[in-house]
Amino acid sequence: MPGTDELLLVGGGVLAGVVNTISGSGTLFSLGVMAWLNIPLVTANIATRPGVFFQNLAGVFVLRKYRQFSNDDIKRAPIVLVGLGAMLGAICAGLISGSFFNLVASVVMLFLLVQYLLPRGLLKIKALAFQKNNEVIQPVLFFVTGFYGGFIQIGIGILILTLLLRYMALPYAKANAYKLIIILVYTIPTTLYFAITGMILWKPALLLALGQIIGAYLAALFISVSSYAKQWAKWITVMMILITLLKIWVF
Repeated sequence: MPGTDELLLVGGGVLAGVVNTISGSGTLFSLGVMAWLNIPLVTANIATRPGVFFQNLAGVFVLRKYRQFSNDDIKRAPIVLVGLGAMLGAICAGLISGSFFNLVASVVMLFLLVQYLLPRGLLKIKALAFQKNNEVIQPVLFFVTGFYGGFIQIGIGILILTLLLRYMALPYAKANAYKLIIILVYTIPTTLYFAITGMILWKPALLLALGQIIGAYLAALFISVSSYAKQWAKWITVMMILITLLKIWVF
């Protein structure tokens, strides 16, 4: 692997760590860089997992240091439900073909692109309709979200953050920190599964992980001092979606 490729992987990891810590969808940067290095997306999807673990570990450490959350904010049920769903999703991710994964990933990216670009609130889904059955709906939503995270990972931070904000009514800072904890915990068994089954491409995975640790640390510091972090993350994510889709379907 040429030195420029290694630098691209570390740089993509830095951006992934920054965006994932601020909001979500940072995996787009990991997948995008690997796609431009001609690593199949289905392989890249699995290679992102070690970096996801380490970036969330770094993010949680810094946010805890700056007292963005406390142990009282952590509830076990969502973590367990997301974890169970993620393991099932990880098993499915190891069984699908590359062409099918390209299609699924592209649909997810297009959906995220539309959500980022349309006026805020136009695609907003009302949570009020679920309030009467909250005790039933919440566990199902967390499990399904976990399955999605174990399967494809793209945008999982945004999904979990949305659930925590709407259904658990947490303030943004606490919800964002809790999101990092949930992803950190479920990434342990899913990464072990991929490692044991020999599906992780280790050199790109470790270079991405190095970048993601740096990115997560910087982003956690940024969150602590800036109110513009979310807007900054939004527009670089839009650019990365467009670049990755061009690579998959045009070049």
